[in-house]
Amino acid sequence: MFFITHQTPSAFLQATRNRLDAHQRKLNVILPHAEKLATAQRAGHSLAPGQFWITGWSSGNGSNGELEFVLSCTEHHLGTYPLFLVYLRPLPTIPTQTLDADMFELAKRLANIVPPTRVFSFYGQEAPIRALATHWSSVTGSKPVATPYYEASSSYCTQQTLVKGSTLQLPNGHEMRLARAEDASAIAQLCKEFADDSPPFTLTPARAMQEAQYMIKNRSVSVYTIDGIVTTIVAVTRVSASVAGMTKVYTTPIYRGRGCAEKLVAHVCRSQLASGMESVVLFVGHTLAAARVYHRVGFVGVGPAKSSSYTPDAENWLEIGFHGTTLGHW
Repeated sequence: MFFITHQTPSAFLQATRNRLDAHQRKLNVILPHAEKLATAQRAGHSLAPGQFWITGWSSGNGSNGELEFVLSCTEHHLGTYPLFLVYLRPLPTIPTQTLDADMFELAKRLANIVPPTRVFSFYGQEAPIRALATHWSSVTGSKPVATPYYEASSSYCTQQTLVKGSTLQLPNGHEMRLARAEDASAIAQLCKEFADDSPPFTLTPARAMQEAQYMIKNRSVSVYTIDGIVTTIVAVTRVSASVAGMTKVYTTPIYRGRGCAEKLVAHVCRSQLASGMESVVLFVGHTLAAARVYHRVGFVGVGPAKSSSYTPDAENWLEIGFHGTTLGHW
């Protein structure tokens, strides 16, 4: 395995561009943000220090070989992200010993370039994340949090899988639309409730308002309203050339059981696919009953459609946290 550390988003994208397009679904946690940072850099904005990308190549002396995985260490408007790790090759084709050896080398490389306090968690496909977390703990002494922060399945919806229905007729007083500035307080409240359900990544009211205003400004959050009350939000905040990432779906408890989330998710999927996106992707927590909702909309590999066999781009993902670190947010 040959490793390359890229200190700027432009350097990372230039070294990997012709290899990333076919893997936009897997790379939704990494690629859209790298592109956003590269655009900001070209516009003359300075980037926060300490951000980097590591690529692993299976042959040759770097970018003339086969790209195996990408790891990112980045941050955004609400703070630092987890370190995201994405393997591009189907994991069942990689021998366990090879994967373990790669993650041991990656852990040693990381220990030389990032302080352990920055690595509050690793997130990626389950097998490499378990191996990387084990070796990171051994190399640095960082102790993993006993219970993973997040256990999820990746999934996607396309024009072919989207469940087609007749033109949706909403009840009187119900509306689905992009959020507007006047929705900020209501959306902030739902963002805070969503974060309260996702410890340790909770939000203060001020930071929840910051997130709401950011999403509204970027036209990345849609709402379902009943008699003018915002009941449900669906956010799409990670977008690359042909893949849109649905990053937040939440209905406030008093309005659950009315189909608001299912209708809004389907509406947002139809809008994204009609705009030219080839796929809408998301992560579904293993314990969430919402998997059935996504299945009914047309997402692959979740709910009753989840298969025990390997399905490309519908894999088990895992976030493992560490004690004694500076917590970020995502």
